[in-house]
Amino acid sequence: MPTASAIAPHRRPLLPSFTSRASRVGRGRVRGAAGPRCYGQPGERNDRGTHRLSIQSMGSADRLEVMRAKPLFTIGLFADAQYADKDDHERPSEPGRVKRFRASADRLAQALADFRSKGEQMACVVNLGDLIDGYNDDDVAALVPTRHGPVPAHLADKSRADLAVMRSVIQRGVGAATPVYHCVGNHDCNLPREEVCAFLGNPASAAYFGVKLPRGWRLLVLDTTEVNPRYEQPGSEAQAYGEAYVRNAKSSETGADENSVKPWGGGLGPKQFEWLQKELELATERHEKVIVASHCALCRTAARPGMSAWDADAISATLERFECVKVCVAGHDHPGGYGRTLVPDRDDAYLTFGRVHYVTLEAMLEAPEGGTSYAVMEVYDHEINVAGVGSCTSRRLRTSKRGVFTGVASFGDRMGDVVDEINSNNDGPIDRSRGGDAPGGSTGGDGELIAWINRNRGKMGPDVEIV
Repeated sequence: MPTASAIAPHRRPLLPSFTSRASRVGRGRVRGAAGPRCYGQPGERNDRGTHRLSIQSMGSADRLEVMRAKPLFTIGLFADAQYADKDDHERPSEPGRVKRFRASADRLAQALADFRSKGEQMACVVNLGDLIDGYNDDDVAALVPTRHGPVPAHLADKSRADLAVMRSVIQRGVGAATPVYHCVGNHDCNLPREEVCAFLGNPASAAYFGVKLPRGWRLLVLDTTEVNPRYEQPGSEAQAYGEAYVRNAKSSETGADENSVKPWGGGLGPKQFEWLQKELELATERHEKVIVASHCALCRTAARPGMSAWDADAISATLERFECVKVCVAGHDHPGGYGRTLVPDRDDAYLTFGRVHYVTLEAMLEAPEGGTSYAVMEVYDHEINVAGVGSCTSRRLRTSKRGVFTGVASFGDRMGDVVDEINSNNDGPIDRSRGGDAPGGSTGGDGELIAWINRNRGKMGPDVEIV
């Protein structure tokens, strides 16, 4: 007797169903029946309100989503919340720039809720400084602004009350498994920095420290309020060192730019600078990649004049020497910015942009009414994306050396420049009279890039031969 498939191979045999109608309705298989339909049924839409096709439908954008690279981990970033129980203030010299002090608590709560939604992918949250605005009676117009005694108790108590509000927001806003690390900002130093770090829960109550991140990365948090005598203990050696630093920078004999030592700035003291170099040496030995966070920008080109760290040139030169350093993030300069150091080129004939990226986040405090400013840093193998929210600028930053095949875009570099750099690597100059892919040989144009990739097979992941 012929089988059903032999009689009509193009049809399904009309066999009785052994599933109940209730079961089929529950699965959405009965036409016109109430109940959910199968997700991904061809031709169906997941959300009729937005007319979004299901992943099984031809032309669905969701088919590309499964191919999209996923970050190794993410970091939540925000800068200059500067909460205070004060009325809004518009800068007289800069119309349109409004400080919205009270709004910062709600803005931070919303940002932390977004960070928390990232789940286990969020490795940590970093506050880039100035969590509160604070209160003081300093004379910043003095030749060497400094403190001769503690901040008056009634002003310090108001700063403590504001800091308690923001700590409460943070404790409610993040899960217990997500650590929050705090850079010390100049406004935070209206209270002793040791008190601030202990109250907020920094590791070992420290103002600068390093922590391990997933997948071979490390975070270094720096304190750029050192050296400024306003923020040191009155009568201490650190304050005396800072006063001498400021006096020397402003003296006519040195010819230094007075704008480089604004009274709300600071830098790294000798002990911290030595610690930083040792941490970078250890990271290099461990083959780690490093992200550096600070309040003031560590490179002059990443902020307006006078808004970077006082010793930014020395810091950025040190960071540039260590290839483990990839990205530095900071706050302090409220409009935000981006920069790189200027370093000599290979022939020592010109200055060119260095390798390390310096990103300054826009201040949460000065976002427009009803707006906000924060970012999610997405860390990948060969790049870091700073996904800005609200007023915060989004940036895509390459972290692999030029000349290393990454499988990602060349980030705006002309392909010819990349090929030239590849050809000038340690294999020696290209001899265009020779062919093939041996060092010193060339096939011309794209062939040189292909030859270089094939010469380096096995050095950067799975072997792929390109012809």
